Amino acid sequence: MTTIDHRPLADLPAIVTGGANGLGAATACLFAALGAKVIVADIDDARGEALAAQIGGHYRRCDVTSEADFEALVGTCVDRHGWLGCMINNAGQLGALGGIADITLDAWNRTVTVLLTSVFLGTKHAARVMGRNGERGGSILNTASVGGIAALAPHAYTAAKHGVVGLTRSAASELAADGIRVNAVAPGSVPSRLTELAYGGMEAMEAAQRARNPLGTIVSADEIAGCFAWLAGPDGRNVTGQVIAVDSGLTELRLNADYYRKDATFFGRDGIE
Repeated sequence: MTTIDHRPLADLPAIVTGGANGLGAATACLFAALGAKVIVADIDDARGEALAAQIGGHYRRCDVTSEADFEALVGTCVDRHGWLGCMINNAGQLGALGGIADITLDAWNRTVTVLLTSVFLGTKHAARVMGRNGERGGSILNTASVGGIAALAPHAYTAAKHGVVGLTRSAASELAADGIRVNAVAPGSVPSRLTELAYGGMEAMEAAQRARNPLGTIVSADEIAGCFAWLAGPDGRNVTGQVIAVDSGLTELRLNADYYRKDATFFGRDGIE
């Protein structure tokens, strides 16, 4: 039987990239509330420092396209706390937009670097300290997307997030022997500056999501943070290599209820014309 613990992440050193805003900030706040020792990593120094002070954590500037920054970030966590228990690779952007014939190579490469190569770098440097730290192991959590499961986003974003899904599974396969669990959460369109940009405004985004999501609901940043917390905590200790979609049913339930409620005359007798 699982013991209920109101601070299930007590004393867990955790890094959240892209932690100063949106989903990253919600995750940093929840992890701190559940007892984790949070390092907020971002390039938005003002917001990052303010958030770290608010939650009793630490801010470290990190450009997720830089391997040197990642190495220094992980080193800061080990120096401060003795180990790294959870790496959350969350930093992202919408990236290159437009038709496939119009996207420039520079825009494509930048998008893939921010969304996919950053996850590789975070996973690489987290694994180095988690796998060489006795029996502790650790948890690596990646922000994927419904765009990493189905064609629901711009080309470069979709390709990069599909890469995140694949890397999550392959890294989990290798690192299980070291007691390191690797999982991803694939959010639907969480209200944020990024999704507001994608839909041309928050009201437009929310209306579009309610119309197409089978549950008719909007996914919140707090819900994604809660999924990360569960995966990082003791109740998720046997979960690895998984990509959990928190998307109001969007990626799996494509037909709405009206389809199933049509009477037999719609198809002809017994569904046969």
